[in-house]
Amino acid sequence: MKMPDMPMTLLQAMARAEGFYVDGTRAARNRNPGNIEWGKFSRAHGATQGDPQFAIFPDEATGFACMRALLQSAYEGMTIRYAISKWAPDSENDTQSYLNNVCRWTGLCQCAVIDDHLV
Repeated sequence: MKMPDMPMTLLQAMARAEGFYVDGTRAARNRNPGNIEWGKFSRAHGATQGDPQFAIFPDEATGFACMRALLQSAYEGMTIRYAISKWAPDSENDTQSYLNNVCRWTGLCQCAVIDDHLV
């Protein structure tokens, strides 16, 4: 996978923070740019199996479509700051670095509402 040019879209930046553009990472192997967990939602959006915790998608486009659908449904109206703190919680991630990187790569403010940036 080729790293997108800067600035990135919000989805591309979150995928980068998840390791999607690095060969051999779980996100890249599973064609799962958001490291979305395997379950009812991911199955309904094209995931074919789990590894076992994270969904495996048939292709990158399906993985991105599921990521967009999840953000549009469960994160609607949230600021980027709040959405990322929910998506990549401190208990599992360095949330502040994740947030800082996403905002730097996209040029977006932490206070921006994600709904306007899910292209």
